[in-house]
Amino acid sequence: MKNRISRIAGVALAALSFVVAASAQNETISSAAGDKYVISATAGGVNFTEGTVGVIRKAGKSGLLLRGDKLEIGDSVSTGADGKVEILLNPGSYLRLGGNSAFAFKSTSLDALQITLDSGSAIFEVFATEDFRVTVNSPKTKFSLIDSGIYRINVSADGTGKVSVWKGRAEIGSDTATAIKSGREASMAGSQVAISKFDRDDKDSLEIWSKSRAKELAKISGNLAKSNMRSALMRSFLGRSWNVYDSFGLWIYDPFSRSNCFLPFGYGWYSPYGYGFGHSLWYYNLPGVVYQPPTGGTGPVRSVSDSKPRHLPPFVQAQGSSGSTGRDVSPIKPGRADSDFESEPVRSSPSVFVQSAPARVVSDSKKRP
Repeated sequence: MKNRISRIAGVALAALSFVVAASAQNETISSAAGDKYVISATAGGVNFTEGTVGVIRKAGKSGLLLRGDKLEIGDSVSTGADGKVEILLNPGSYLRLGGNSAFAFKSTSLDALQITLDSGSAIFEVFATEDFRVTVNSPKTKFSLIDSGIYRINVSADGTGKVSVWKGRAEIGSDTATAIKSGREASMAGSQVAISKFDRDDKDSLEIWSKSRAKELAKISGNLAKSNMRSALMRSFLGRSWNVYDSFGLWIYDPFSRSNCFLPFGYGWYSPYGYGFGHSLWYYNLPGVVYQPPTGGTGPVRSVSDSKPRHLPPFVQAQGSSGSTGRDVSPIKPGRADSDFESEPVRSSPSVFVQSAPARVVSDSKKRP
């Protein structure tokens, strides 16, 4: 009798351990099962893997990297010859790593992302501004991605890095950085920077795959269901998972595609590749409290219209930069917040604005409704 009880207890304990381990293995998937959509504004999620992709954890177990895993600062990711991996950066931005490559996060702060690319090749599809830039360090070179666009960085066997700017604007170097425009590539030997043109029609498998992923993810964003999304957005907002003042939008986990897609805060946004996202945060008719600056934050984001801090969220800052949303957009000018954004002061704090209408985006010299 005692042996039978012991066996039953042992089986129950093993089953409980299995359930706990399975739940911990993929927090994103398990959360999605209960909430359908998981809302996040954090960097470091693994959105796609193919072939051999490994990870050496700074703290904890190492092994294969799987879709749905989360990377922390100091975790080192490497790919085999057949490996590909897509990593979430600030919402709307992706790192796509090719074969025989390795990288790690140096910082996951959304307004100051820093990545170390130790070897191989990576493509960065990013939304960026002067205040929300992505920094990539190779063993010998520092690159700053300061405009929204598409960038490829290669690291040779001797540690020398080279950036190819497919679209956007980058800087190379640290103390006296040199600007690199679209259609140019640059490398650095000592203090000398070499810049040349490259053929953007000459694409390899990594570039073709990156563009294909961008198209697929934009399509997923456009298919997010309104009825389910609104309640999920409000639950996560009230749980302090996000606010419109700390990023350009949100990562939305879609259980049907098993991928995270981008929901922009701004109206009329396109990916750097030019694919429309279908909907923005405005589509879900959220209450005005969503657009109020959070209390206890780090202060207002600087507006692109002047050098004075203003209580405008970063997606508005991005809409003031030509090409930041994938299309040319009208600049934010003094007084624009009162007209196009229909802002009005919050009674408790006259310097704080509540945004209650989407920004108008100019495309082909016509304003969108």
